[in-house]
Amino acid sequence: MRKDGFYVQLHLHTSETSRCGVSPAAEMARACKAAGYDLIAVTDHFFNANIGCSPRLPWRERVDYLFRGYYAAKAVGDRIGLEVIRGWETYTDGPELLTYGLDESFLLDNPDIAETPYAEYIRRVTEAGGLIVHAHPYRRAWYIPDFKPDPDSVEAYEVYNHQNQSPAFNRRALEEAEAHGLLKLAGSDAHHAEDVRGGAMRFSRPVHSMAEIFQALREGDGEIIETLD
Repeated sequence: MRKDGFYVQLHLHTSETSRCGVSPAAEMARACKAAGYDLIAVTDHFFNANIGCSPRLPWRERVDYLFRGYYAAKAVGDRIGLEVIRGWETYTDGPELLTYGLDESFLLDNPDIAETPYAEYIRRVTEAGGLIVHAHPYRRAWYIPDFKPDPDSVEAYEVYNHQNQSPAFNRRALEEAEAHGLLKLAGSDAHHAEDVRGGAMRFSRPVHSMAEIFQALREGDGEIIETLD
């Protein structure tokens, strides 16, 4: 833990799971530790997004594949003193949602979860105790259809995404989050170990889960750091 706070990275991908991932999980974990993070979340792409496995695999094998990057990062993190939690990034009717706090048991009980519509996905996840952050709500790219973000459907926005190509994407997300009283988070969206320093968050005290992060933010703790020096 740095002397001036507890540093968290909430959005990154690994080559073990995400088809677009460049760096393996071990390299990502070591880069995050070197950057000064105390806790990271591995949020590889979900079954309806850019995951690397075949949709023809048995469901249990697909679930195992989703968390390959997480377990590889955690194994390194346990050795070097870096906390690692898990999540995933969906592609649901256009909006991409970062989901935290759930594990294999939820997915095994919900084998159709990747095909459920946006509102149904949110209902099932939240009823199971999961926490959702709308990732880069105003990003525009060739792979993202036109949609209007719905601030009433989630509690939190990723208002700073380090990989957004235009500052306007982050600015509009921040404006809407503030207008609707949403929790404001940041993430690197790193696919390469060189990019993990962007989109950090600093807390005044240690936080060890997404539930604790949400609670700290509700209490007014938590600062967005665009790039760690």
